[in-house]
Amino acid sequence: MSDQIKEDVVRLERLEHLRSLGINPYPSNTEDRISTKEALSKPEKTQVKVAGRLISKREMGKISFSHLKDESGKIQLAFSEKELGKDSYKLFIKYFDLGDFLHVEGEIFVTHKGELSILVKKYELLTKTLLPLPEKFHGLADIEIRYRQKYLDLIANEDSMKIAKTRSLIVREIRKYFDNNGFFEVETPVLQSLYGGAAAKPFKTHHNALDIPLFLRIAPELYLKRLIVGGFEKVYEVAKCFRNEGIDNNHNPEFTQVEFYWAYADYNDLMNLIEDLLPKVIQAAGLPLKFKAHDKEVDFTPPYPRQTMREIIKEYAKIDIEEFPDQKSLYAKIKKLNIEGVDAKTGYGKMVDEIYKTYARPKIINPVFMIDHPVELSPLAKRKTDNPKYVERMQLVCVGGNELCNGFSELNDPLDQEARFKDQERLHAAGDEESMPYDEDYIIALKHGMPPTAGLGMGIDRLVKLLVDAPNLKEVILFPILKPEKQ
Repeated sequence: MSDQIKEDVVRLERLEHLRSLGINPYPSNTEDRISTKEALSKPEKTQVKVAGRLISKREMGKISFSHLKDESGKIQLAFSEKELGKDSYKLFIKYFDLGDFLHVEGEIFVTHKGELSILVKKYELLTKTLLPLPEKFHGLADIEIRYRQKYLDLIANEDSMKIAKTRSLIVREIRKYFDNNGFFEVETPVLQSLYGGAAAKPFKTHHNALDIPLFLRIAPELYLKRLIVGGFEKVYEVAKCFRNEGIDNNHNPEFTQVEFYWAYADYNDLMNLIEDLLPKVIQAAGLPLKFKAHDKEVDFTPPYPRQTMREIIKEYAKIDIEEFPDQKSLYAKIKKLNIEGVDAKTGYGKMVDEIYKTYARPKIINPVFMIDHPVELSPLAKRKTDNPKYVERMQLVCVGGNELCNGFSELNDPLDQEARFKDQERLHAAGDEESMPYDEDYIIALKHGMPPTAGLGMGIDRLVKLLVDAPNLKEVILFPILKPEKQ
């Protein structure tokens, strides 16, 4: 019998023994308590009540020292046979395990080593655990276990809990910012009869009652813009989105983004808003504006420079896309460059994007607004009036081209939008699985009139990953998608 199985059996025996004594190992109610952090602020001889998980236990004859951990921190407990009585002390020593949840009452005192502690006068079992803590609570290093059993990762690794809380604070501050600036938070469908709003391959399912195919949304964009048509002027959504794509350090099939739309604004207003929003969110979450990410010094102090996509590609790839205005000429230029994902059938916009991703994106460090993309790359963005080959689009990129947000002056010309949807249909027919379908209802909405509008999406996962300098997106997602374990 393995040591693990032996320990499991022993824990079950202890559980049954406690029940035989009339002790409920899973009571419903917990008496009043304060946090361990608050208890540590109390002066000596203060009577306190705390509750939490038992994370250490060392017996020293007739006295035993343990640590109790709750969300706020941990505090040392002193269990004494003299204070508790022989039977009660023996019960704790023999039948309570690491991981068990306790409620204790006692008096604050300072040990000979100067550690503020609680002399336990009374204790109560709140939850009996049947499996041991990971690695006797000295840390959980196995990446596979950390991602599959996130609850163990949170118990064992303080950094993981800190990241989870930081993410929560960031989302809270983003919501607060939009709420304070007159935006209405709304909800749009996750299950859609027609996906759209981004170039991505969707997840497809089937609704039995209606006998129709449905798609998990790849973006909330087209529904949010319908709300602008309907009369809203400022809307946002913290949205779960899904894309049937690969999984790597920077991609997860399920991800979270905040997306907002703002009537009577353009992409310059978006950039101004982001320069105001990000520093406030970063600092409100207790993080600095200057920090290290992937061993690079990054500074999020605004303002952020604004460079066209053409300028950035010319700087890093030494290719001026203006000299190659169509698919055929650009492909002739780059076919020997061995750029992944590009062949004779690749559309012009995708080729430009792949040049950028290969040569420019990895070299960007400090945040920069990349603006004015080719129209082929942005089927939902408004053309520039002085150069209709490009659109009023912006992306905030940094640290190896990490794309934090993407926004543009929205296309509100229904006839132009209709023509671009048809171009997307042709790309799909040619085999591009990431092209957008024709959305007739959205065209009808635009024909009813949408005011000049700007909109932006910002990935929460990527933002948190950058700010906490996590090596992998899975570090900032509480339950990332993983390949099933082999049984």
